[in-house]
Amino acid sequence: MSRRTQVSRPKLWKAGLILTTFIVGGFVIPGNLRGETYGIVNAANEFEPKVTIQVKKREIEIRKVNPADKFDSIALQVNPRNASLIRNVGLLKIEWISARDVPGRPLPFAGPRYDPNTRTYQDAMIPSVALKVLNTSTRPLFEGKAISDLFIVKINNEPLVSAESIREQPKTVRFGTGEDISIKIDRNTVVFNEDNYKKGEILNVDNRSGLDQVLGVELPTTGLLYYQVIRKPEQSKIPKENWNRFTVSPDSGIFIVVIPERDPAQLIRLDGQEIVINIYDDNRIRESRRIPVHVAADLRRDGAGYAERPDTGAIPSTELPGPDEGAVPQEPPGTRIAEPPARDTRPGTLEESRSGMWFWILQVSTLVILLGVAVYAFFFMLPRIQVLEDRLAKNEMFIHGSREAIRDELDQIKKEILDQCRSDAEPE
Repeated sequence: MSRRTQVSRPKLWKAGLILTTFIVGGFVIPGNLRGETYGIVNAANEFEPKVTIQVKKREIEIRKVNPADKFDSIALQVNPRNASLIRNVGLLKIEWISARDVPGRPLPFAGPRYDPNTRTYQDAMIPSVALKVLNTSTRPLFEGKAISDLFIVKINNEPLVSAESIREQPKTVRFGTGEDISIKIDRNTVVFNEDNYKKGEILNVDNRSGLDQVLGVELPTTGLLYYQVIRKPEQSKIPKENWNRFTVSPDSGIFIVVIPERDPAQLIRLDGQEIVINIYDDNRIRESRRIPVHVAADLRRDGAGYAERPDTGAIPSTELPGPDEGAVPQEPPGTRIAEPPARDTRPGTLEESRSGMWFWILQVSTLVILLGVAVYAFFFMLPRIQVLEDRLAKNEMFIHGSREAIRDELDQIKKEILDQCRSDAEPE
């Protein structure tokens, strides 16, 4: 009896260990492995979970929380700021998971259900319990990114919100601490490089305080080709004269759109400047959020030596103060030997303009010579063509005459044969 007890105790111990491991594992598994819950806020301001979204290295899985739900429409709009995903949208696939949790045949994402104007894939999700977006390209399009960086997901034309963001709203706002802040900005810095300096960047600012917020926006004064402050969700522009002070309602926000100049000298001036967002409390500034603007080294290198300060003339890009540096000390009077020449009078620029002028002269001369050769060839070949046409006409007339003569001769022979036959038949 004791032997059976000794045998059964290790089995119970192992079973308990396995059960404990599963229970603890359920709490320890990170949220990104289980998927994050997304849903909509109904008219009663209550959160309704709809799907769980899990972003993996090569796929995105969107699964219904309740498999019995029927979505008349589910839409995936490509994030307009994700240039890499936009370029590779033709290599994405959609895989639907049936009610029996069986995957179907992968279909092109950019197929009949895809609108290239809005970059949106839209279809009904009634019997299926999940769908997957597959990355068949060689680039890591999904790895290390949140779903908001990749797609804007809508169900029945309503954008989804995460359960975490809903749970944060009822908390008491403590300005400037942790996640409970008066405004939320989707980035801490703006960097312009080869990928985005032509189309610019957009800062997304949300009012999370639950109250009206009075904000002010200060943008760099140089180096920007286009800049605008837009209210959301109505997409209306705020007049420039009101940028220093305007009101943002709760659960709303603004977009700050900035597109830099393409001139390398202007890009150098833009590097190190800041976008400042002021938060007012009555008539005083309670808090200022500063977003530094940086320009990639390859863009600054193209404009090295072309940037000019207002008073001291041209300086190389290595002498420009960085975002945390002070102003460059001025040289005492008399130490400067000579001012550098203006940009349009530098020898390199003059040589470039002369070479460009000679290039165009060479192009025009070549075109004139080719035109002359064509005209000469046309007039030289025209008499020969006329002679050839005359010969062809004579040959055609000769052939026609020969054909008529042969026809006449055949008719004559036919007539003689008929006459001969008649004369032979008459004596009989």
